[in-house]
Amino acid sequence: MTKVRVFQTILTLLSIAGWALAVYALLVFGEARPDRAVGYFLSKGVAVRLHWDPELTVQLEYIIWACAGISFVNLAFNFYVSSHSKVGYWVNIPLLFLVSLAAGLYIRYVI
Repeated sequence: MTKVRVFQTILTLLSIAGWALAVYALLVFGEARPDRAVGYFLSKGVAVRLHWDPELTVQLEYIIWACAGISFVNLAFNFYVSSHSKVGYWVNIPLLFLVSLAAGLYIRYVI
């Protein structure tokens, strides 16, 4: 196996791990966020949660920061690989890093 192929495999595995964590964070986000307080539900007397679930919000924050960490490692490795071999620069890595960083900061300081 050539050096380029090994670099591509490592980049691929780190990218898949980061995006899998991002999808899992979306699943946790759906459970952690407040319910939509639609007038129909309120008029029928259905219990509606109007605040973030504290336990799931902390779990969501840890997942998002782990995703940002994996993305940062992947970004650094991609920078090293692109400057030392024929492998080009992957666009999905900085995209995931910026999105997870913004989401982590939002959850940390806004929610």
